[in-house]
Amino acid sequence: MKAERSSNPQRSKLVVPSPDSSGPSPITDEFHTYLITEYENIAEAHFRTIEAISSFFRYYLLIMSVPIALLSGFIGLSSDTEERLAAIDDLGVVLGAALTLISIVGFTVMLYVVNLRMDVILYARTVNAIRKHFYDQAEIGIEEKLRTRVLPQTPSQPAYEERVYFLPVILSFALLDTFYLLSGLVLLSGTALVDFSLGAPPGWVWAGAVLFPAHYEAYRRYAKHREHAYLRSYSIGVDIDGVLNKHRQHFSRLLQDKVGKHLDPDNITTIPLHDDPGQGVTREDERVVFNSAEYWADMPPLEGAAEYLARLKNAFRLKVHIFSHRAWPDLTAVDSRQRAETTTRWREAALALQDADGDPSWLSRLLNRARLWLGPLESNNSLGSRWRPGALVSWARSKLGTSPMSLITRAWLSKHGYPYDRLTVEQGNENVSDPEGHFRNRFYIARERKIRFFVEDDAEKAAKLAFICDVVFLLEQPYNQKPVLTLPNNVLRCRNWDEIYKQVRRLL
Repeated sequence: MKAERSSNPQRSKLVVPSPDSSGPSPITDEFHTYLITEYENIAEAHFRTIEAISSFFRYYLLIMSVPIALLSGFIGLSSDTEERLAAIDDLGVVLGAALTLISIVGFTVMLYVVNLRMDVILYARTVNAIRKHFYDQAEIGIEEKLRTRVLPQTPSQPAYEERVYFLPVILSFALLDTFYLLSGLVLLSGTALVDFSLGAPPGWVWAGAVLFPAHYEAYRRYAKHREHAYLRSYSIGVDIDGVLNKHRQHFSRLLQDKVGKHLDPDNITTIPLHDDPGQGVTREDERVVFNSAEYWADMPPLEGAAEYLARLKNAFRLKVHIFSHRAWPDLTAVDSRQRAETTTRWREAALALQDADGDPSWLSRLLNRARLWLGPLESNNSLGSRWRPGALVSWARSKLGTSPMSLITRAWLSKHGYPYDRLTVEQGNENVSDPEGHFRNRFYIARERKIRFFVEDDAEKAAKLAFICDVVFLLEQPYNQKPVLTLPNNVLRCRNWDEIYKQVRRLL
C-alpha cells in the first residue's frame, strides 16, 4: 500500500514569511514554535503509521497464503484427484478448524489496520489545522493564498470513511476472510469433497457469508465513531444547585424559619457556609436546613434556565447530563424514633412532588411508589465495602428501589420543565477528580463519557473539569468570585444562561 501523498503533510521544515523581509524567517513566538514542533512530530507519525499499515497488510497476505501453499504441497503427494480430496476429508475437522481460525484472525487484523488508517487521518487533520493557522497568520492576499496552497487546510478533511481510497482494501480482507470461513465450515460440517456441489453442505454453513458485509459494516461503524464520538462526545454536563435553581435565596428563607438566623443571600461568599465564621452559620444550622425535605422539594427554579437548556438540547442536539451531589437525609445523628419520622416525611414529600407533576402516567407513579418503599431509607453516597454485614441486601435495594432524594430530584426537574438525557445523583466524594479514586462523581463520568461542555457554579470543580472537558462555563455567583485559584483559560465566566447559550452557539 502506498502513501497518499497528494492529501497528506509534507516532511519539509515549516516556516512563515516575515512581513518585513523578502525571505522566510524562523518563528520565534512561543506558541508558533510549539506548533512547528507539533507539525513535525505529527507529520513523522503520519508517515510511520502508513508504513505500519503496509507492513500489516503484507503480513496478512502472508498468513492467507500459507494454507494454500501447504494444501498444494499436500495434494501434490498424490496424482489421483479423488485420493487428494479423500485425504483432505480425513483431515476435515482439524483443517476446517484451522481455516476458520485463520478467517477470524484475518478479521481482527483488518480491524487493527482500520484503526491505524483512522490514526493516519487524525494526524492529517491535525496538520491541516496547523497549516490553516499559519496561512491565516501570513500577510498575503486570498488570491495568492489560493494559488500557492495545494494541500488542504480544513481540519475536517480527509473523511474517515474513504470509499475510493481505502474501501478496496476492506473488500480484499472481506473476500479472503469469507472464503476461508466458508471453506472451514464446509470441512467442519463433514461434507465430502468428492463430487462436491453447492447444495451438498447444510444450510447453516452458508450463514458464514455474512462475514463479507460484516467487514464493511465494521469499517463504517469505526469511521462513524471517529467522526462523531472519538476524543469527545456531543454532550453537556449541568450541575443543579446554583445553576438550575436559586438555592441561596431559598436557603436563607429556610434558615430564618427553622433556625431563626437572618442571612442576606448576597453575602454567601463561601460554600460551605460554616467555613466563613463571619456569617454565624454553623455546620449544625446547615444540617437542619438540608435535612428538611421541603428545602429540596420546594426549591425555586432559575428563571429562563429550562428554556435555554431545551434550546441547547433541541437546536444543537446536545445530550444533557445533569449532576448533583445530595447526600441527604443524614440520619446518622438521630435516634430510631426520629429516624422513622424523618424517613416518613421524606417519602411523603417525594410522593407529593411526584403527584404534583402531571406528566408521569399512573403506571409510572405506581412503579415509583413501589421503588420508593423498596429502596434504601436514606441517601447513602458512601462507597464503603460491599462485604460488610447486610451489604448484599443494601446493594439489592439500591438497584431495585430508589431513595427519596432521587425521586425528589427527578420529580423537581420534570415539574419545572428541565429536559435531560441522564441524571446522576453522585456517589462518594464529590471533590475527587483522580480516576484512581473510583468515585462515581461528575469528574469520573465526564472523563468516561467524554463530556464536551460543562456548566458549573463551583470554581474549584470548574478548574478540575477544565482538564477533562473542552469548555467549562462558570455561572457567576457571589461564592465563586474570590480568586482562590487561577482558572484555566477554557473556563468561561458567564452571568446568565443567555451568555452560556451564545457561547455554545459560537463554539459549535
